[in-house]
Amino acid sequence: MAKGSRRGGRVRDKWRDKQWIIVNAPPAFEQVPLNYIPISDMNNAKGRVIENTLYDVLKQDPTQHQTKIFVQIDKINSGIASTIFKGHEYAKEFLRSLVRRGSSMINYVDEYTTADGYVFRVSATAFSQRRINSSKQHEIRRIMDNVLKERIPQLSLNEFIKEVTMGNMGTSLMDISKNIAMIRHVGIRKTKLISSPVQKEGDLSIPPTEGIADDDGEFSATEGIADDDGEFSATEGIADDDGEFSATEEVEEGIGETADTPATTNTTTTTNNKAKTENI
Repeated sequence: MAKGSRRGGRVRDKWRDKQWIIVNAPPAFEQVPLNYIPISDMNNAKGRVIENTLYDVLKQDPTQHQTKIFVQIDKINSGIASTIFKGHEYAKEFLRSLVRRGSSMINYVDEYTTADGYVFRVSATAFSQRRINSSKQHEIRRIMDNVLKERIPQLSLNEFIKEVTMGNMGTSLMDISKNIAMIRHVGIRKTKLISSPVQKEGDLSIPPTEGIADDDGEFSATEGIADDDGEFSATEGIADDDGEFSATEEVEEGIGETADTPATTNTTTTTNNKAKTENI
């Protein structure tokens, strides 16, 4: 028996409170409908990452099931959600099928920026027919870096997405890498969006120092008490009549440890003199 029925209350059906929205693909894939998902709150749904396959987006070739596409909900308007491209990766089953005994796997990972300011972390991978030595592996990684460094800054966001997901970038890497060793597969295994121009513009600058702002709204790098001119002193102490701070900590005459020290010395001297007189 459910808790609600024991207490005599009514069990609330949370599915009735949910709303269903249509999730469209990013502009690089012509914003075709991808998913029909339930959400409980419009604000909480923004930023949700949804996984699909490339075949779900294009519906062209069954081999496109081997590539996963990640999209992130950006805006929701009238039950339709627009998304941005978050990244892609090889399916685990496809990656396992590429690994064979007696061959080498060469990986290379680095961050690159597109022509319109989007920063992606790109992971390229290559599989050889036979084992190759470390010098050839290093040469293949150097070629990967040179090709990606040359091509990605010339591509816009939509062009970059098509290049890495459709396999065009891997074909370019294959044409050059096969001159070094016998390569059976080269491709962009994974991409991940690191930052975008929209995120950079939305960042708020934080002042580097902490303190109390003056009349001009500027912060002071030192801590203390401002004088009549609104300036802070680098030393700590008690201000005099002119509003200046002393580098040493002092008190007025007759009060504190400085005034008490002579009195203590005189008392000790008088006691010693009395003791000498009694002994005589």
